Amino acid sequence: MAPSALALAPVLEVFASIQGEGAYVGEPQTFLRLRGCPLRCRWCDTPGSWRVREHDRARVGGRELVERDSAWASPFQAACWIRDAEAGGLARTVSVTGGEPLLWPEFLIGLRSMLGERRLHLETAGAHPRTLARVLDGFDHVSLDLKPALDLDPPEELALPDSAPRAASDEPAPRTRDDWRRAREACLELVRERDACGKIVVSGERSAADFVPLFDEVERVNPKLLVVLQPATPIGGATAPSHALLEALLDLAAERALATRVLPQVHRYLRVP
Repeated sequence: MAPSALALAPVLEVFASIQGEGAYVGEPQTFLRLRGCPLRCRWCDTPGSWRVREHDRARVGGRELVERDSAWASPFQAACWIRDAEAGGLARTVSVTGGEPLLWPEFLIGLRSMLGERRLHLETAGAHPRTLARVLDGFDHVSLDLKPALDLDPPEELALPDSAPRAASDEPAPRTRDDWRRAREACLELVRERDACGKIVVSGERSAADFVPLFDEVERVNPKLLVVLQPATPIGGATAPSHALLEALLDLAAERALATRVLPQVHRYLRVP
């Protein structure tokens, strides 16, 4: 494999919008969404990002996305698409999301060098701590998912078409509850004393007791981390949580002196990408 191929990643879309989740909600950002994810979260709102297919194309733009020639892009090509999406406007913070961006560490490392001084944020499921450790210094902020075990179906190994120019990261996704606990705790430790938040999606199918292990891990490993409780958007069978459930979770956080906010997906209300 040519050295340059190692830095390629499959891009789903690049677009300028308003951040609708996490610590920087409401901030204008440019989003770079990568394809490929082995996880199967029951409330996932972008299942179209899970797979990488033979004839995938990247979509680039603002409210109107235009297909480009190929989904596979180098860090330089992605940086050019980011400027295209901003349509000559001010350079925004770039948020790399997915899919799971940590499947493509060489691309992430290369992207940092292409974006100069602008801020670079990472949105990740927190399932690949070894890879997160490799790329962490290139990011100014990390939004780390903290996932209840009952919301996770078994992961599926990412299958790439024969024409794919490179393989994904070889770090396996967690499968058991113990695997997930170790991965979460390792990621929480990695983002200690950094600009980061932990995002917990709360669906109506869960009880407060389902989230106790997550709060306990944050309290034990990274008690200064901002925790964002994100009510699930009713998509794919997931239901929104009750007010009583959210209040119970806020009580759990308060008992552990954790800084916590409840924030829905604001971009859904604004009807922007």
